[in-house]
Amino acid sequence: MTGPTTSCPPDVLWLGLDRAADSWWPLLDARERRRARALPCPLVRRRFIVRRGMVKQVLAHRTGLPPAELTIHTDARGRPTVTAYPRLRFSVSHRGPLAVLAVSGNGSQVGVDVERVSGHRVTPRILAYTLTPSERHFLAGLPSRERIRAFHAVWTAKEAVAKATGRDLASCFTRIDVTLGPAGRHGGPSDGQHLARDLTRPSAAWIVTRPAAPLPGYATALVTLPTSQEERP
Repeated sequence: MTGPTTSCPPDVLWLGLDRAADSWWPLLDARERRRARALPCPLVRRRFIVRRGMVKQVLAHRTGLPPAELTIHTDARGRPTVTAYPRLRFSVSHRGPLAVLAVSGNGSQVGVDVERVSGHRVTPRILAYTLTPSERHFLAGLPSRERIRAFHAVWTAKEAVAKATGRDLASCFTRIDVTLGPAGRHGGPSDGQHLARDLTRPSAAWIVTRPAAPLPGYATALVTLPTSQEERP
């Protein structure tokens, strides 16, 4: 297997979403405002407006465009893009009051994910369809608390790979195998780099890093896909 390669690391910014939406609403375009109005929950709606406005403000700083004139599209694989700036790549993830934005300016695709660690997700049914056999074997040997943490380390890594490559997340459950070594305290996964491998393509592997969240109880993952590794559809 060819060793995984990395590119210049993207910038990672953490966004606090629990703030008034009034100042961010003018930055949204007509399509984004329709989407916001369609959200049934006021809290979810407010956080969406704040998140979108903050992301556009960051991207506007990178491009020189006024935030209200910046339009976010998606490419053929569903990845966000600013059409006039093809080398500007970014990925956004959010959970509760927290969002994370990864931005690359050199054309490298990026994928980032943040999840709140919770034992409610770690059920036999979910483990069965989201993990590879080797991942299930690794988690089975961990104490309950560390198993929960390890599961979220695997889950966020697969989400990050899916976002960077534009793959369907469901296919990543069975095709992407995440190696969680070396072990941290109590035999659980460390907080350093992990490796995600494509079981169907031995040459494809990605280094997964873990940006430190500003709030406790969150799992994170970041994957950078160098331009040379841009996948064919």
